[in-house]
Amino acid sequence: MLRTPENRTLIKRILIKCADVSNPCRPREQCIEWAARISEEYFSQTDEEKRQHFPVVMPVFDRNTCSIPKSQISFIDYFITGVFDAWDGFVDLPELLQHLDSNFKYWKDLDERKLRSLRPPTEAR
Repeated sequence: MLRTPENRTLIKRILIKCADVSNPCRPREQCIEWAARISEEYFSQTDEEKRQHFPVVMPVFDRNTCSIPKSQISFIDYFITGVFDAWDGFVDLPELLQHLDSNFKYWKDLDERKLRSLRPPTEAR
């Protein structure tokens, strides 16, 4: 697989993409911290678009209505699971997939409880 330059380039690109979007595959506290940072970045972008009277690119990231658990569930469903399942077939990474599964369940639990925040009320910092 790594014999051709094209395949080596493809593997490098997949590795970079996995590193870029690896937040849901990290231990829980790191996953929550990065979800907070990314959400705040998107909230700020939406705020600025509204302030400038520009079209809002990501209306789901309105800080007054956004469900962070729903956004994380969608991100994992649509982008993360497939790419990390494929990467795991190439490089055995059971710990990453365990974190991914655990974090997905965490976000699902918050969503099922109709919570929109990063943590349940008893864990709020």
